[in-house]
Amino acid sequence: MIRMDNIPEHIKASLQSFYKTSEKPDVFPSKFQIDGELYYYFAFAPAAEQLIMREDGGVPRFHQVQREALIFNSYNTSIETIIHIGNKWVKSGKKGKYEKLKSILHDLKDKLPVDLANAYETYLMTADTILENQTIIDQSVKRAKAIWDRTNAEELATEQDQIEMRKCIVEMTRAAYKQNEIQLRTENEREIVWKYVSSKRWSIGLGQYLKLMPYQKNMMKNTPENRKEAEELGKMVLGDDLPLEQHENAKAVWEKLRNPR
Repeated sequence: MIRMDNIPEHIKASLQSFYKTSEKPDVFPSKFQIDGELYYYFAFAPAAEQLIMREDGGVPRFHQVQREALIFNSYNTSIETIIHIGNKWVKSGKKGKYEKLKSILHDLKDKLPVDLANAYETYLMTADTILENQTIIDQSVKRAKAIWDRTNAEELATEQDQIEMRKCIVEMTRAAYKQNEIQLRTENEREIVWKYVSSKRWSIGLGQYLKLMPYQKNMMKNTPENRKEAEELGKMVLGDDLPLEQHENAKAVWEKLRNPR
């Protein structure tokens, strides 16, 4: 892994003129290789700006590394997404919770009237969909971490690594969107099952009622907050297939690049 204390002296010397004494430079933990050229990628806390430097210590002009800046930013952003969002989704406990929900629903099946069959099947399908997409999330995060670990160990990342990492983020985000969407779409059917179980709690069994209660309380409903959350994920999904230069943040990435104009 590349760190500021182990980069070559000629790189440190070349970097000095590009940051202030009040800033703390940091280097991306691997070099990037694009079209046979090797680059270092620097940040300067607390400033939200970056610098791209060639392996020989030369600093390309802005127009020479616009594409590279988008590739490096995309890779770094993907890693931050995995660390701050993907890990959270993996550790959410959804797999265990929704496997338990399926077991609760299976136990309820023979206790529900025939006219609730469609609502029941929709509720069960919701749990299945959440579980299927949780598996996608878990696998996507695992693959992304493997790429990150390898590039750190090799101290080298390529454009293909960025493409593969981005695929992991796309799959992860789409799966999370589907988890939210299915909950919002099936709220009415879940409510039908819940109302029956709640009204028949003594004949069906208080235990079944109490087991289902947390899901009724915690699964997403059509509130403004939940719809907003789903919409924000939806925006991420819609933009994921665009070329990097067409992303809405491309201009911001270029504006934060310290390479000389």
